[in-house]
Amino acid sequence: MIRIQEPFQPESFYPGICPPDRKMLFFDIETTGFSREYHIIYLIGAAAFCDGKWTLMQWFAEHPGEEPQIIQEFLDFSADYDTLIHFNGQRFDLPFLKARASLWNLDDTLEFEESIDLMNRIKPYKELCGLPNCRQKSVEILLGISSREDVMSGGELIPVYERYVEYQRKSDLHLLLLHNADDVRGMTGLTRVAMWPDFFHSSFRLSHQESTDWWLVLHFLTDRKMPVLLNAEIGPWQISAGGNSLSLGIRYLEGEKKHFYKNYKDYYYLPEEDLVVHKSVAEFVDKSHRKKATKQNCCIKKSGRFLPQPEILFTPEFAEKPGDKITCFDCEDWTPDETSAVSYLQSMLKYMKL
Repeated sequence: MIRIQEPFQPESFYPGICPPDRKMLFFDIETTGFSREYHIIYLIGAAAFCDGKWTLMQWFAEHPGEEPQIIQEFLDFSADYDTLIHFNGQRFDLPFLKARASLWNLDDTLEFEESIDLMNRIKPYKELCGLPNCRQKSVEILLGISSREDVMSGGELIPVYERYVEYQRKSDLHLLLLHNADDVRGMTGLTRVAMWPDFFHSSFRLSHQESTDWWLVLHFLTDRKMPVLLNAEIGPWQISAGGNSLSLGIRYLEGEKKHFYKNYKDYYYLPEEDLVVHKSVAEFVDKSHRKKATKQNCCIKKSGRFLPQPEILFTPEFAEKPGDKITCFDCEDWTPDETSAVSYLQSMLKYMKL
């Protein structure tokens, strides 16, 4: 077995990922395949932060028979830490490691106050960032992390490990260790994705607004910082964020919209007038000129300029058909103030699940 321990300094790190008094451990495993039953872990890497110092640790099995040894040493080492951070570890690394430990009758000591999967932190922002996928290397490129030397994937390294077991070539060992080390070191920089929810959950204030023929644009400021530029169009909305500012564009809707009454059973519909009236009034209308109202026609119609809303913030709300999740409101007399603009933004972020 080869054991490596060396100090290093992360290229970038966001301490807001967890409380500053925590002992953090980043980890990543390399395997010979995806099956927990038939494939092995041949390398475990960890970036440890304790007492203000960063240390890179690696445990490498020079042949498959050393797998239980590297697992046991990692379990012993990790016992001193209270926060575990990983990338897709919830779905792959942790279940794989626990399964292999169980197979070798090793005690599962992977108990932490908090386990943070960085991939899960990234997923909600994938489209906003224009990420082609959620692979670690793609996110590193987005964040401008440039320290990676490794150019191979985990799958490409499986035959390299098999070749090393047979021939013990130092060049192969270098490739195997480099890939794992770059994954672990790069993971510390990926903590900056925790800045994204911190940004979107911060206290925004309305900076200014502007209007064109087709758009109302609300500009906001916050004390938090977005480390990358996000820009996306979602339905009738455009959102962009970068630095300590966020802009929300809202497309005007023009034409005829409808406000639907929820208690349609209390109304009658007058086909000749395309009008609904309450039963108390409809009693005086000839039965041949009235029908029971339905969900579809129990409404009032209005023509004009509207703004969409992801939830009902302003009433009366209008829509195309009953049950529409996205409604709109008459905006002819609406001038956004600080309170209503921020409420609208928060509703929009909730709709986008940010």
